[in-house]
Amino acid sequence: MFSVFYCVSVCLCILREMIMQMMCDTKTFVCFKAKELLRTSLKHFSKDLSWKQVLGCHVMDPQIAAWLLDPADSASCFQTLLSKHYSHSVTSTSLQPVLGQAKVTQVISNLSLLYNLMVELHNKLQTQGLWQLYSGIEQKMIPILAVMESYKMHVDKEAMKNTSELLGSKLKQLEQEAHQAAGQKFLVSSSAQLRLILFEKLRLHELCENKKLPKTIKKQQSTSETALLQLQKLHPLPKIILEYRQIHKNKTAFVDGILSCMSKTFISSTWNQTSTVSGRLSAKHPNFQALPKQPLQISKEQYIKGKISDMVTVHPRAMFIPREGWTFLSADFCQVELRLLAHLSADPQLLRIFQNTEADAFTMLAAQWKGVSEDRISLEDREHAKRIVYSVVYGAGRERLSSILGVSAEEASRFQDTFLQTYREVPSFIQHTIQHCHKHGFVKSIMGRRRSLPHIHSADWSLRNQAERQAVNFVLQGSAADLAKMAMIKICSQVASASYTTRLVAQIHDELLFEVEFSQLKQFAVLVKKTMESLQHIENLGVNLSVPLKVSLSTGPSWGSLCDMNLPCTTTATSL
Repeated sequence: MFSVFYCVSVCLCILREMIMQMMCDTKTFVCFKAKELLRTSLKHFSKDLSWKQVLGCHVMDPQIAAWLLDPADSASCFQTLLSKHYSHSVTSTSLQPVLGQAKVTQVISNLSLLYNLMVELHNKLQTQGLWQLYSGIEQKMIPILAVMESYKMHVDKEAMKNTSELLGSKLKQLEQEAHQAAGQKFLVSSSAQLRLILFEKLRLHELCENKKLPKTIKKQQSTSETALLQLQKLHPLPKIILEYRQIHKNKTAFVDGILSCMSKTFISSTWNQTSTVSGRLSAKHPNFQALPKQPLQISKEQYIKGKISDMVTVHPRAMFIPREGWTFLSADFCQVELRLLAHLSADPQLLRIFQNTEADAFTMLAAQWKGVSEDRISLEDREHAKRIVYSVVYGAGRERLSSILGVSAEEASRFQDTFLQTYREVPSFIQHTIQHCHKHGFVKSIMGRRRSLPHIHSADWSLRNQAERQAVNFVLQGSAADLAKMAMIKICSQVASASYTTRLVAQIHDELLFEVEFSQLKQFAVLVKKTMESLQHIENLGVNLSVPLKVSLSTGPSWGSLCDMNLPCTTTATSL
């Protein structure tokens, strides 16, 4: 028994020494699923290994390289990677588990395969002009995500439980109201049963004047959000169902979902680098990026007839709280996709909007579009302008825009037409992007990220049209993803080499969330803003935007109670 423990102890010591050498060496090593190795090392060797050391390690992962070559295929299996990217044949039996001395031989053989696979992927990346993107961004993201996953965010568990109970009670109340409105009991969560009541019993579709209700793939009347929004003024039931679905989603996905992921009062999300074709990160257990930004207002059930219901605010983000003596800092790229659109289209009207770095871009855009002064633009006008520009760029039809804005399809179409007449270079950019995709079969982001779209040549109009929309979407969203990742890399590099204790805890697309000690807040906030805005020019990746980047900062005692943070004006940072 003693010899067994001794052997295990010796093996652990050898493993620890090997891990420490890899983490602290300036040389690059190759590892399949490298993020998991780094995160596990931090967990088990925390006494010998700091998170800053992990941030500085150099590791290549063939899975990340293969995904960059083909972002539609995340290929999580090592055997799949070999069969797709390795030029020599490898039998599946050679990768099957074995015992004894053969195990040592197999390990050595697999390590050789791993190295040779990475060499071939390196050559493919260079051939396709993707090596700089891999080595400059994606490779450097691996340790950052491992460190993010190793950090535990504190959550108010009791508040979460109370919120879950409150939402559960509200769902029961809404279920009773739905039964009363329908005149019968039915399963509120069943689309089939709801369809029968809305369209066969109540026949609400016959009351729709000049409105074409959406239908399912099977040509049945849809019970989607779009359909219910069009029906809600005709009968109380659609509005009840909309509220039920909203609260059900908040309870199951956000509140109960977070509770199921918690370890005591802490939580750590899993960040996936290869799950999207746009290059954006995704999160799960929990999905931080899906947590609603705005709080939900619900009325508590009142049993006293005639008494006005109490309104309760439910906000899952407010239950994420920093450690004592720390605060949250959020840094958000402002209108980054609109700025990228202005740069890529070179539309003079859009470019003029961003000449004034302090002005609100969407207010100015609304004023230009409507031909009035900015002081005459309402919040509704601003929101309309925002919705219209993105509907044009991302190919949303007039029916979709009309449901979003609550106007007729004809009015939505007129909005889109007048916008395109005002910003004439935008449709030119869209057409140029689509033509490039037709010619080459792929499109690229500002940093060279690629997406192939094989359906761009499809004889099926709907598939081809979808590919054309995806082409434009990718150029803007992929470019925004590039900027967000570069911001993470630059900031984490400065944190690792300085005395900052700040931790990057989440990335919500164009927003970075940090947990910062109070004593370092102002100094670190200046660093973050300056670093992110300096990404207007990144010489080594060929990025020179014709519009400035703007970053808004906010801070607060919980993620759901952040307030704007104003800093003294700083000079523009130099190129990176």
